[in-house]
Amino acid sequence: MIWAKIASDLFGLPAPDTGVLLLQFMLVIFLMEASNTALSFRTTLRLLENMNDVASTAARKRVTRWANNQLMGLAKLTLGAFMLSIGLLVFGSLVNVSVDQLAFAGILVLASVIAILFLLTHRREPETGREYH
Repeated sequence: MIWAKIASDLFGLPAPDTGVLLLQFMLVIFLMEASNTALSFRTTLRLLENMNDVASTAARKRVTRWANNQLMGLAKLTLGAFMLSIGLLVFGSLVNVSVDQLAFAGILVLASVIAILFLLTHRREPETGREYH
């Protein structure tokens, strides 16, 4: 993203679309979060690497399922946040907010922040005491 901005400034290229910048930003966040899952997955599998008993095999399956659920939940979260942001971007381009309508603009921003916080807090952590099948 930074190189694209520098290159566009140096070579006089047209500025990228806001939606493209938003997508790049969301992908960077997705990859940062996915790396945490990948590191935890790799560390756990490395601990179980030389163990071939029944419990270790079951643990490997549970860890693989956990990583899959984590990444799918993260993908849903990223897609939801991206769609919400695009929706707000389109809505913001259609609505002209003047200085005397700042309260309305503040309510829209607050609603979007609450929606994103809802997506972030109701995400991919497993519940305790839940059976894995």
